[in-house]
Amino acid sequence: MNVKSYQTALKSAGFDPGPIDGIRGAKTIAAVKAFQKAKGLVVDGIVGPKTTAAFGGGGGAAPAQPAQDTINQQTLAEQFGFALTVLKSSPDLNALFTNAVAQGYDQARFNAELMNTGWYKTHGETWRNATTLKSVDPSTYNTKLAQSKASIGALAAQMGAAMTPGTLAQMAETSLMLGWDSNQVQANLGTYVKHVNGTMLGQAGQWETELKGYAADNNVKISNSWIETNLQGASRGTQTFNDVKDKVRNLAISAYPNLADRLRQGETVATIAEPYKQSMATILELNPESLTIGDPKIQKALVTKDKNGAPVMQTLYDFETGLRQDSRWLKTKNAQDATMATANKVLGDLGLVG
Repeated sequence: MNVKSYQTALKSAGFDPGPIDGIRGAKTIAAVKAFQKAKGLVVDGIVGPKTTAAFGGGGGAAPAQPAQDTINQQTLAEQFGFALTVLKSSPDLNALFTNAVAQGYDQARFNAELMNTGWYKTHGETWRNATTLKSVDPSTYNTKLAQSKASIGALAAQMGAAMTPGTLAQMAETSLMLGWDSNQVQANLGTYVKHVNGTMLGQAGQWETELKGYAADNNVKISNSWIETNLQGASRGTQTFNDVKDKVRNLAISAYPNLADRLRQGETVATIAEPYKQSMATILELNPESLTIGDPKIQKALVTKDKNGAPVMQTLYDFETGLRQDSRWLKTKNAQDATMATANKVLGDLGLVG
């Protein structure tokens, strides 16, 4: 008699075994014991020949004989709460099961010795239950596995985790076996956040775009490998995306120590450099869009030295004075107008023009 059969028999006899699911859980064992007590049988929770006969209405006592000699091994394994294949898969479990059969263990003794096995100590309850379900009710197990795979696949796409179908299937089964929660799934998926054909996908792709823009605004160079490492951390939950941006800001502070306070307050190197950029465009008659904060003159304006050698920003007046000494200044209309104005003034002073 297998577990589902005696669960059905228990329910028919008025003893609630819980769901008729083929799993020998605590409620099923309690129902067996209650049935055995009501029938005047040995209360051990094991459905042996006497208990089986009582289910079948054979009532009375069956001939006294070791239950384990006549009961099918698979059925006995299930009564201890395991599929036979699971018990046979581990030397520890197989030895325990052999002793249990030979010596007629009840459930309490089996459980006590089970907890002392190396197998029990290295496998959590969720893993043990999933392994049993996989052997006893593969249909239900496969349904749960498909649900795990679909859920993890959706989260992977959202995060931008690039996984092969085989890796996804393996992770889905590991998650089911170990009972991962959403944080554990996310932490493991974060490892697979990476560039695919030069770009990142999902949330990681959005983060990458923002991060590159922020780095450019601070004249900081970051490599794809640096981005991957840090966005994997953000995806795993070991740091936040703002933590990653702070790292970029700190790189900018290292390059522009005199701008540290303004950068910490939320400005970027680009916003701080904007007045210099506009002034340079105006004086040298350049398209502002053609200028970058990496221009040598703008860089010099952002970090120059005072008389004591400390890094400081150049004043806008000094910056513009320097621009008028640039060779490009002489070719501008501004320079020509200034030269003409100076010449007219000199001629006027000499009385040569009215």
